[in-house]
Amino acid sequence: MSLHHTLRTWWRRRRAEPAPRVMPLLKNRSLRAVFQPMVDLQSGAIVGHEALARAPFSQSDLTVERMLRASHDERCLKNFELECVEQAFEQWVAEGPRGQLFVNLSAVTLTLLYSSDLSGLILERMREHGIPARKVGLDVTDYGLLPDLGLLVAALKPLRAAGVVVALDDFKPSDRGMQAWAKVLPNVVKLAPRWTHNLANEPQQAKTVESLVRLTRKHDSLLVAKAVESEDTLRAVARLGVHWAQGYFLGSPDSTPCHQLNLRARQVLSNVA
Repeated sequence: MSLHHTLRTWWRRRRAEPAPRVMPLLKNRSLRAVFQPMVDLQSGAIVGHEALARAPFSQSDLTVERMLRASHDERCLKNFELECVEQAFEQWVAEGPRGQLFVNLSAVTLTLLYSSDLSGLILERMREHGIPARKVGLDVTDYGLLPDLGLLVAALKPLRAAGVVVALDDFKPSDRGMQAWAKVLPNVVKLAPRWTHNLANEPQQAKTVESLVRLTRKHDSLLVAKAVESEDTLRAVARLGVHWAQGYFLGSPDSTPCHQLNLRARQVLSNVA
């Protein structure tokens, strides 16, 4: 059987697969949360975790990306994101962890809540679960798609006033990314994975990351490297002065938050010159 025929057969089967549906997952509260550690590269301490949504075990092939696309198609993106946050809060409290909890919300959902006079909903959920606002970080996604960043700033204002840490997720040092930084003035900037991958072998990329480190220091904020998946990458981001990092080399997402960095990562950080 030729490769062309095999690929064509796979594509036909893929197209024939029924599109996933998110509404039943929301109705049955079937979503679950896993937590990936975030590590201070100076001390090696785990300073917090990012909550990531997962489908039920019976649908383990249903990725977050597919669920997000389905929620767009079913016009339930806001409800999907809010349920992910709710599951994260519930499980976080049940596990009794320490440090900061970062949850994801898109700029679109945040502005929709604000426009509907529901901007206090997230803070209300925190109070219900007994989670202090200062212990919560908000990873704002898809802010580059907003035509009006001023609306996002307004939507974030009550959350910031309560003590919630604001992070720009998947940050790219493009014109639009820098505009968002200047407008939002985030507490945390999380680099898009593309700026972490192969960092040890790309001098120009390293210079860009180093300049972002200086910029975060100037604005009294933190730079986080995502997708740290190798010893070389961890050593590179630590030497460049990046403040925090997360990725599989530091710790995989798990239903139980971890409290101590693994040995291999500790060894790398202890030998960074």
